[in-house]
Formats: sequence, C-alpha cells, structure tokens
Amino acid sequence: MTLKQQIADLKEQLAAAKQHTYIHETNTLQVWDGEVHIGFGDAQKERWLVWNVESIYKDLPFLIDQVVKEQKKQQIIYLDSIKETIKDI
Repeated sequence: MTLKQQIADLKEQLAAAKQHTYIHETNTLQVWDGEVHIGFGDAQKERWLVWNVESIYKDLPFLIDQVVKEQKKQQIIYLDSIKETIKDI
C-alpha cells in the first residue's frame, strides 16, 4: 500500500469515527424546556447530548427492551465468572 493510499484510508477511518460518540458514563442528567441534557466526558472537556423529550418518549419501549436484554446478558456473564472463580477457591 502506498503512502497516499494509507493516508486516504486513514482519512476515511477518521471520518467514520467522527460519526459516532461512545458514552461510557454520564456526569450530569438534566431536563429543561422539553429536552434531556446528558453531560459526559472529562471535567475539562465535558460534552453534551441534548435529546428532545417527545422523541425519547416514543423510543422508550424499544430502549427499555434492549437495555433489559443486554443487562440480562451481562448478568449471566458476571455470574458465570463468579461461579468459575468459586470453583478455583
């Protein structure tokens, strides 16, 4: 791969990465004027996600369903890990 091709590839990867924001945990949750404001990131570089309440309300059934399913998967993984650890004790 030439240097120009590598640069073009890296530019494409960067553009794709800029389209996504991963929020590991939130710092602030506030609601006003029909919007939910979610603060996340470092204290020095805090960022905000602002979401219209009506839109969230319409999406709540799907969000709750998916969060509950994923949480159940995580609990199974943690429980299996605990069981394996106890076997070794």
